[in-house]
Amino acid sequence: MTDTTDIEAKQDIVEIAVERYKQGRLTRRGFVAALGALGVLPMLGNKAMAQPKEIIVVNWGGQAKDVLQEVLCDTYTELTGIPVIVDGSGPSAGKIRAMVESGAVVWDLCDSGAGSAIILEQQGITQPINYDIVDRSKVLEGTAYNNGVGNYVYSYVLATNPTMLGGNVPTTWEDVWNVKDFPGMRTFRKSVRGMLESATMAQGVPLAEVYDALGTEDGIKSAIDKFRQIRENIIVWGSGSESQNLFLQEEVAIGNIWSTRAHLLKDQMPEGSFQVSFNGGVIAPGIWVVPKENPAGADEVMKFIAHGQKPELQVKWLEMIGSGPINPEAADMVPPELAPFNPSSPENLATQILYNDEWYAKNQTSAEELYVNALIN
Repeated sequence: MTDTTDIEAKQDIVEIAVERYKQGRLTRRGFVAALGALGVLPMLGNKAMAQPKEIIVVNWGGQAKDVLQEVLCDTYTELTGIPVIVDGSGPSAGKIRAMVESGAVVWDLCDSGAGSAIILEQQGITQPINYDIVDRSKVLEGTAYNNGVGNYVYSYVLATNPTMLGGNVPTTWEDVWNVKDFPGMRTFRKSVRGMLESATMAQGVPLAEVYDALGTEDGIKSAIDKFRQIRENIIVWGSGSESQNLFLQEEVAIGNIWSTRAHLLKDQMPEGSFQVSFNGGVIAPGIWVVPKENPAGADEVMKFIAHGQKPELQVKWLEMIGSGPINPEAADMVPPELAPFNPSSPENLATQILYNDEWYAKNQTSAEELYVNALIN
């Protein structure tokens, strides 16, 4: 098929936008939004976008966009006078790669994941973290990478409705698979991510040996077979809001859901009808990555990352949206009533395993097909 795009017309739009931007008639944020909507960002060279005294931070939108703006960005602006703006359009690895390869980088800092951070580093898309500015000791062990550093954590947790279960609540994944003693519908994610670990622990595999067990074909098959055993008692969730609604509507009594949704449910469910356990949980970090040739420059972004490591700011993240502090120093600042819902409290950390991105990079595609087949067919 022939590409009939009128390149010259699009290039003319770019030239007009650049001129208006230089005249101060378009802000950088408006400039980026306009060209992005028209699909012409790749035509624009990075130098035309440069405005060092502004930082564009990208996350995945929703309430998290507003919280990031209020808690980290606005407070940094108050301290430095540098505007920090949140773009909630979603910094997928593909988008970051396309910007860098086209020379049209408009983002300064991206809320990514460990797997994407590793891949983007290998592809030469991101910049190293400057640990002379960013404090490596202020993130959890295993979340400081060469080209990425942790910013918050969330977990896959065991959620239950004690009222629906008559007060007899499962406390382990082995209990969850015991349909006789703990009757009722369960919910698991439609994707394999964060799910096979629970099925492996349900077989009695110790926490520290879960990924060793899943490192073999037999281990993966055994975990997937566990889902076949109880699939008549499973309703799958595809999004966080779906998992939340399944509990709110009392369609399920037990589930493997995100801790951030558990944080919301604790205030939405009637008293005594919602409980969460981090026993056998899978803790996953968010990771900051900095695209190469970012407009604001690396040093300014590193200072912003360091600002976000302040424990008092990280506690606000937990209070407002349920994301756990990545800085171990924050644990003592967490209000007592929130401690049971904090993924990174010392007590909860001790009962969880860190999400293994290397395992997923190697096995997710093949395991996903087997897992979905076990749940649906």
